[in-house]
Formats: sequence, structure tokens, C-alpha cells
Amino acid sequence: MGDIRVNRRHPNNLGWFEVDLSDEIIDYLWKISYKSKKKENEMKHRLAGNITQSYKLIDENNYFWEKVLYHLTSEYFRSSGNKYVDITPHIDASSIKPRFTPILKDFWVNFSKQHEFNPKHDHSGVYSFVIWMKIPYTNEEQSNLDFQKGLKETDKKAGVFEFFYYDMLGRQTSHVYKLGKEFDGKMVFFPSKLSHQVYPYYNSDEERVSISGNVWLKNVSEKEFQEYVDKNEKLVREDSKSKLKEMGIIF
Repeated sequence: MGDIRVNRRHPNNLGWFEVDLSDEIIDYLWKISYKSKKKENEMKHRLAGNITQSYKLIDENNYFWEKVLYHLTSEYFRSSGNKYVDITPHIDASSIKPRFTPILKDFWVNFSKQHEFNPKHDHSGVYSFVIWMKIPYTNEEQSNLDFQKGLKETDKKAGVFEFFYYDMLGRQTSHVYKLGKEFDGKMVFFPSKLSHQVYPYYNSDEERVSISGNVWLKNVSEKEFQEYVDKNEKLVREDSKSKLKEMGIIF
């Protein structure tokens, strides 16, 4: 192009993590999921999902927090945390450095049946996650349903999970996960205000099981922050990316 110089610019934007959880962690999540199936743990009245069964989970001895969530939270915040000052009401500028402590505030499991779904929604908190524990169908099975035939591949939504966001021109776009049995044990970790939807599935009497939760940043005094650091010194000092790799969690 002669003397003409061109630089390509890619506007900063927030993304999400895709995570493969280890068998050890999945076994733990199944254990607490089955233990949660009690009437006093019902959560469907607090959630958007059109789902028969949703139950509050208890993270026993903070196992999932310490093994996974703390490190995902730290790594996401390290790489793009400052952008949250402008987009979330759940933290403010004074809480970014050094006075914030992350907490797992909401944690639940969904046992859904065919035809049940989660409409387009977002979450409270700063970071959220979805873990697919059991997908009882293949994407091919759902795509070949009679009412899906004749549709463009991009319009076939039976059984899928979809994120919605806006591009730099203000157009809504999306990212679709064509769920199938190969998604068992996979997790997405994302900004809480990222809209998403879970579509109904068909022709299976087995349950679709997923786990979700929200991480909040709690604004604290310097004294409270130091107490948190002292109490969790080993956890705070660990390199989160290295720790996640040690646990078999792959980005």
C-alpha cells in the first residue's frame, strides 16, 4: 500500500472461561447435589428457570471455592477486572484495590425434564458460572427432530445453551453451545450480567442436570481485608493459573 500505514484495532471486550473439571471435582459436585434434594433447600421461587426442581447447594468446607472458584475469580479479575467498575453495581471503585473479598453468595443445582427451559436472563453478583453435570441427549438427536427439519443450522436451538451480547456496532449477537453428552463435566465462568438462555430438549425421559452460582465482591475495611488475607494466606498467595493446571482444570 505504498506509504499508507494501517493499524488494526480490536476494542477491548469481556469474554468468559471454558473449563474442564476433574473427575474428583465432579464426584464432589454430584455428592452435594444429591444431598441437597430436600424441601427446605428448594430454590425455584428465586430463579428464572421454568424447571421442576432447583435446590440450594452447600459447599462443604469451602471445597469447591478453594479448589476452583477462588482461582477462576482471581485469574479473571487479574486479566480484566478493572473493566467491571463501569458495568456492575455490585462493586465500586473503592473496593477494587485493595479492599475487596470475593464470596460465593449463591450456589444451586437444577434437575430439569424434557420441555423445561431457562428463559433469557442474567445473574446477580460479579461473576457467575454454569456446570453441565449431565446432558441426556446428543445435539444430532435434537437437530433431527421433526420440527427442526428445514431450518438453517444456526436456527436449530433445541437443547442448546446460548450467550447474548452486543458488538461494536450495537448489534445483538450470540454464542451457541450445542450441548450433548460430551459436555458432561464442562463449565463456563462469565460476567454475571452476560445474558444467556437454555432451550428445552425433547424425546428423553432422563433429567438434564446443571449447577450454577454467583460470586460477589464484598467491600470491606482495610482491617477486615487484612484479616481475610491472614485467614486465607495460603490461598491468597497461590498462583491461580498454576493451581488450576495442577487440579487438571484446562482453559
